[in-house]
Amino acid sequence: MKVPSQPSGGVAEADGPEDRLRRFVTIWSRAIFPVTATSLTRAEFEVHLLPLARTLNEALHARPFDTAPAQRTGAALVAAHCTDPDALGRSLGVVDSYLVLYCGTESDLPAEELRARCARLQHAMATGYAQALRERTRAEQEAIARSALSARSAAEIALHATESRFRAVFDGAAIGIGIADLDGNVLEVNETLTRMFGGMEGPLRSRNVSEWVHPEDGPHVWKLYDELVRGDREHYRVEKPYYRGDGTVLWTNLTVSLLRDAEGNPQYQLALMEDTTERRLLHLRLRYEATHDALTGLPNRTLFFERLEKALAPGDNARFGLCYLDLDGFKVINDSLGHSTGDRLLVEVADRLQSCVTGAGEMVARLGGDEFVALTTGAAGEQDVTELADRILAALATPSASTAAN
Repeated sequence: MKVPSQPSGGVAEADGPEDRLRRFVTIWSRAIFPVTATSLTRAEFEVHLLPLARTLNEALHARPFDTAPAQRTGAALVAAHCTDPDALGRSLGVVDSYLVLYCGTESDLPAEELRARCARLQHAMATGYAQALRERTRAEQEAIARSALSARSAAEIALHATESRFRAVFDGAAIGIGIADLDGNVLEVNETLTRMFGGMEGPLRSRNVSEWVHPEDGPHVWKLYDELVRGDREHYRVEKPYYRGDGTVLWTNLTVSLLRDAEGNPQYQLALMEDTTERRLLHLRLRYEATHDALTGLPNRTLFFERLEKALAPGDNARFGLCYLDLDGFKVINDSLGHSTGDRLLVEVADRLQSCVTGAGEMVARLGGDEFVALTTGAAGEQDVTELADRILAALATPSASTAAN
């Protein structure tokens, strides 16, 4: 996917903030209008995007920083019928390439902080987009599935016609559907659910729901399940992982509904599963990129301050220690040997620092340039922090293998 290139001439210094914002909107509309199902013209669609871009601009500069507006922006894209699989990727690409360029020129925040904020806004947009798309799909598919099951109950009157309609919906649904009795025995699964679990229908239909326990299940998951099969609740929704036959993990957004007979007695349970494994991996990757330094792989200042805020949280009497360090003469290395050599030095220093933080509650982060900081939240006293500083100094004082050979 290609993001539209920047207009020739770059960002004009004479442009005002509103002019730059509108140029950002123009690039955004050019990227996603071709994959948007709308009756609007591109000019009308651009007008529709303007308040969304303004929301992102305000969130980029907000103090305190909050990603909730970006999450609402992602949901607004779904509401605007930008539901093509390519629409989200193109939108994230435009935000990544142009939001700071066009909307960050007058900010007093450091460029690195703006980029970190931009990455977190992208993550929030993807989250809001995925949640809105999931809710819309779930509502549509749940309504279809319920209609199909109601039609199936009328099979005594028109068995063949009802079965045909049910199968068309059940087998063609875009999400996994499974039906089980109140004892948890799986009665039927559709093709989508079979593919999600590795493509083998037999093992699925021979299993009991209680066998699908995963170590990351919260205690509330099975409590909700027990309430449903007793008839105390009509449905519940949870995020739940499963093990596939090959041992890999399948993450799903699971909706389980209770189906009653004509007299209102509980009869079956209907499970609707949406595979969220890839989206979860995307969220984890975006989170990692937003909280780790690209050169050294160490936590960046964003993650460091998150940990520090937890250590400073009111009511927490735990002790903590900080060690700040920078590299003497680092500018001379960059100027004389080149930035590539300086980068190699930073990576070597980062590796050594990382090897020093082996205790519980210890971390080392790169704040930027040649500045590093070590944090320990498990310190029992000043001696523990002193020992950490001594380990760091000793690791940095040891010559590298190449230096020793010379």
